[in-house]
Amino acid sequence: MTFQHLEWIYIALPLLLTTVAVRLWKRHYWGHSLAGHFRNEIHPPNPIFRMPVILEAAAVIFLLIALLGPVYPFVLNRVERGGLQIMIVLDLSQSMEKTLGKSTRMEAVKASTTEFIKRRPGDAIGLVVFSNNAYLVSPATFDHESLLSYLRLVNVQTLVNEGYTAIGEGLASAQDFFTFSRDRGRRAKGQVVVLFSDGENNYGKEPAEEFERARQEGTRVYFIGVALEPGAAQQVAAAVPITGGKFFDARNPGHLTAALNEINTIEKGQFYSFQLTRQQPAYFIFVLIAFAMLALRMILNGIPHFVELS
Repeated sequence: MTFQHLEWIYIALPLLLTTVAVRLWKRHYWGHSLAGHFRNEIHPPNPIFRMPVILEAAAVIFLLIALLGPVYPFVLNRVERGGLQIMIVLDLSQSMEKTLGKSTRMEAVKASTTEFIKRRPGDAIGLVVFSNNAYLVSPATFDHESLLSYLRLVNVQTLVNEGYTAIGEGLASAQDFFTFSRDRGRRAKGQVVVLFSDGENNYGKEPAEEFERARQEGTRVYFIGVALEPGAAQQVAAAVPITGGKFFDARNPGHLTAALNEINTIEKGQFYSFQLTRQQPAYFIFVLIAFAMLALRMILNGIPHFVELS
């Protein structure tokens, strides 16, 4: 523990010494005391009767310590949050520009995902986008305003020079983030991937391998197929249950909303992290001790028999 305002000791200490001197001076009797003649004949006062003075002095000392600004240089706090680590994995292939209801597939997915994020304020949520390759747009964060800003910015033009649908790459990128997060000391009871795609995997890593990796590392994957063609992505959908997740066939915006509502209902958990705090104030400990001593002093002063004896 260190002190930030040691200069106060040069002001407070002389004041305390002056107060003590004045108090002792007031107790000086300008006369002859007879107490000395009876000292050997009567018992000395019980030390407990000096408690009020001791408590007052101790309270003043602790308040002085608080005034000096005590701080802990480094404190490692364990932070518990009521939520999960969730990665949104979003397909940015050109086919996401096709219509879905009154909007495009991309607009419908972004609108429903925005509502999903707003309904989970306690979750650390991140964003991965993919086409030929996968890109981490935002790590899992509790700053959902920033996350929603990134979500509004991404669209099919973001990866306009890529034209494939690499579902396996998107899953791998999300899983790589979870691995990195654990290596940095974060421990999550729940890791979840919510995957949106409207096509068949036709490039990059095999989704089946990434589903098996997710199963081994405790990640649940939910695959929301956005207006999939008949027979499309059947292998991907069939592999989803091994992770503990579920496949949703979303044919319209209402289906998207229903799928995310179901995921919101299913997924509950706890997320833990460690936070290093520098210069954490500790003055309140000494203030509380001082108030406790003053309170005890007042209690003693409220006992008539004790006051008479002291």
